[in-house]
Amino acid sequence: MVQNLFSVWEGVFESFAEAQGDLDAFESDIWVQKQKAKIKRALDNLEEGKGSASKDYPLPVVVSMLLSQKPCISILDFGGGMGMQYIDLLGKVYLAKERVTYCVVDGKATIENLPSQMKAFPKLRYVSSLDEVQQKYDIVHIGSTLQYIENWQDLLSTLVSDYQPNYFVFSDLLAGDIPTFVTHQIFYEKRIPHQFLNWHEFKGFMEGKLNFSLQFKSKFIHNILDQEKVFPNFGMPKTHQIDRGINAVFYQK
Repeated sequence: MVQNLFSVWEGVFESFAEAQGDLDAFESDIWVQKQKAKIKRALDNLEEGKGSASKDYPLPVVVSMLLSQKPCISILDFGGGMGMQYIDLLGKVYLAKERVTYCVVDGKATIENLPSQMKAFPKLRYVSSLDEVQQKYDIVHIGSTLQYIENWQDLLSTLVSDYQPNYFVFSDLLAGDIPTFVTHQIFYEKRIPHQFLNWHEFKGFMEGKLNFSLQFKSKFIHNILDQEKVFPNFGMPKTHQIDRGINAVFYQK
C-alpha cells in the first residue's frame, strides 16, 4: 500500500515563542520507537557487512578536507572520461576552481570529442597516455575504470612509483566477497572484457604491497538503465554476484 505524501511543514513564524507547538514530541513513544528501529537496522547492516551506501563519489569530500590543510592540491584522474568529476568538484568544493589542478587520463576518442566548454578551465588538463604526465600528484582518482585493466596491480604500482600520491580514491570499484574473475559487459552490441575483483585480495595488495592504509569504505549506489535498486549482474552465478560497487579511500604518509 502506497502512503499519500503530505507536507511535513506548515506555517511561517518569526520565532519559536510564536510557533509554540509540541516540544514533548522527542519524548513520545512513536519518536523513540522510530529511532530504535533505525539504529537496529544500522546495527544489522553493520553486522552483515553491508555498511552504508551513497549515490556520490567520495572525491569532493577528500578534496575539501585536504584544502583545509594545503593551499593547493593536484589530482590525477585515471580513466576520468570527459572530466565529469572535475565538474562535480567545482559544484561542491569551495575554491576548487582556483586551488585544484586536475589531469584527466583517457582515450583519444574521448578527449578529441570534448565539449568546447571544457576548454574554459585553465587548471584542467587532458592526456591520452601516462607518458605525457611528469609531475607528482596528491591524489590519484580511479572511478569505475579498474575493471577494464587486466594487470591492475602493475598499473597501481606504476602510479605509486611515478606520481607518489598520498591518497588513492577509488569510486565504484567493482569488488566484493567473490572470486576475482573476467566476464563480458554488454554495451549495446559490444561485449567488453570486464574484471570483477575479490575485495580482500584488492585491499591486501593496497596495504601489503603498496603500503596504503584503508581510511574509508562504503557501497556505491549505481544508476544503471535508470534503476538504482538492482545491480544487473543476476546473469552470473550466485557466488560471483555483488550487490553494489565500492567507494574506498586509501592513504599513505
